[in-house]
Amino acid sequence: MMHQDPPIYITIGNRKGGVGKTTSVINLASYLAILGKKVLIIDTDPQANCSSILLEDYDNRNDRSLIDALEAPDGEILLSDIASDTYHPRIKIIPNTTRCMLWERKIAKESDAVIGINRLISQDRALNNYDFVFFDTPPNLGVMMNNALMASDYVIIPIPPSDQFSLDGLAAYLDLIGGIRKHNDRLKLLAVLITKYDPDWGNSAQNLNQIKIYFSQKGISIFHTLIHNSPEIDMAHVERKPIFVVSPKCLAASEYSTLGKELLEIFNVIYGKRFI
Repeated sequence: MMHQDPPIYITIGNRKGGVGKTTSVINLASYLAILGKKVLIIDTDPQANCSSILLEDYDNRNDRSLIDALEAPDGEILLSDIASDTYHPRIKIIPNTTRCMLWERKIAKESDAVIGINRLISQDRALNNYDFVFFDTPPNLGVMMNNALMASDYVIIPIPPSDQFSLDGLAAYLDLIGGIRKHNDRLKLLAVLITKYDPDWGNSAQNLNQIKIYFSQKGISIFHTLIHNSPEIDMAHVERKPIFVVSPKCLAASEYSTLGKELLEIFNVIYGKRFI
């Protein structure tokens, strides 16, 4: 039975790689699925790490991918038709491939380059079967990142306090979000997510304090839940599985569970207890 309400579209993004975008998409989606929510992940990153971890059959990406839908004539290929199975029956994924880089180069100068995903969503009522749609995004501010933001209701920015380069690039990413909001007035920066936190590593604790001050001054929330640096997350990546499958009782699994609860509490306030 189709939901009456459309799903909540969430971009997890940062212009820097290695900050925990894919990890957070996979494990948030996994926790929400455990709670009974239906989740679609759209992999907009040409590196396709999310696809390689979650696809039940990795070869599926060669037969049906996000780029196939974007290149097809209007209405010919629906996102819901190419949603591929994952390890969990309530999580589907729209895979990506390295062909995405060629598509981005080809379309970059076209006037509608950043609305392709929005167009696909508008044509596909079956997406209302999902509670959440997450966009995993590339480590740049290019066409795909713009597409994800144009289609989203909310942005979550993962930031590891130990990574100075991820902090240095924040202003440009915030500027991009501000620019997209001129065309997508639904888009809101939901919160910053602290990832890969290790208080004993370098200037992490000092940087975390600076991050809190910086975003507080801008009126931007930070999730109460911190995701600590975790060898279990690295092992889950090696095994190409979510943390809840590889090590369900570890600290990282507990933290992503707590983050998922915090996310639902926020949305229950916004949407009137829709997810209880």
